[in-house]
Amino acid sequence: MHDDKGENGGVPPFASLAADPTARLDALALALAAELRPVDADAVLARLDELAGEVREVANATGGELAALSFVLGERYGFTGATGEYDHPDHSMLDLVLERRRGLPIALSVIYVATAHRAGIALDGVGLSGHYVVGQFRPASAPVLLDPFGGGRPIVAPNAAEVRPWPPHETTLRMLNNLVGSYTRRNDLGRAIRAAEMRLELSMEPSLREALTAEMRGLRARLN
Repeated sequence: MHDDKGENGGVPPFASLAADPTARLDALALALAAELRPVDADAVLARLDELAGEVREVANATGGELAALSFVLGERYGFTGATGEYDHPDHSMLDLVLERRRGLPIALSVIYVATAHRAGIALDGVGLSGHYVVGQFRPASAPVLLDPFGGGRPIVAPNAAEVRPWPPHETTLRMLNNLVGSYTRRNDLGRAIRAAEMRLELSMEPSLREALTAEMRGLRARLN
C-alpha cells in the first residue's frame, strides 16, 4: 500500500491505489468518493472499526461469524438497499452509505467486506449478473453468500458457475461504471468524465480499455 496522502482528509490519491495490487476494497471506495466530493475519511474508518468491534463481540458470544455480521449490520443497524431514486450517485458513496445505511448493492457490500476484515472474518465481494453480494469461500465446501441489499440474508446464486470472489479493483471498476451512468443520466458531465477517467487508471484488458476510452471521449465531446 502506498503511503502518500491526498488532500481530502488524508485519503490516498485514487491513482496510487488503482496502481497498487494490494489496495483494499474500502480504501479504493473511499478514495473514489474523495475524488468526486469531500469526505471525512477519519470518521468513516472509525465507524468501520466500531462496527467490526460489535461484530466480533457478537461472534465470540454466539460462535457464528457470518450470522454476527448479518445481525449487526442488517438487524441492529438496518443497513439495506436504497429504493428511492435507486441509481443516485449518493448510493455509491461509501461515507454516505455508511451514514445513511442505504445504498446500492455494491456499496453495501463494501461495508460488509470492510467490517468483516476488521473483525477477522474472511469475506469477499461477489459480482453476479445484475446484482452484487458478498461471500465466504472455504476449501472443499460451497461458498456461503449474503445479500447486503436484502439486509444480509443468506442467498443461493441462480447461476453457481458465476460465483467467484471479485478482486478489489474489479469491484471498483463496477462501481465507477455505475457512477458514469448515474452522472451522465443527470447531465453532470464533469463528474461523469472524472469517473470515466478513474476507470482508465485501473488495470484492464486492452479491448475494454479501448471501449472505455471511446466512451470518455464521447462524454468530453458532449461537454464541449
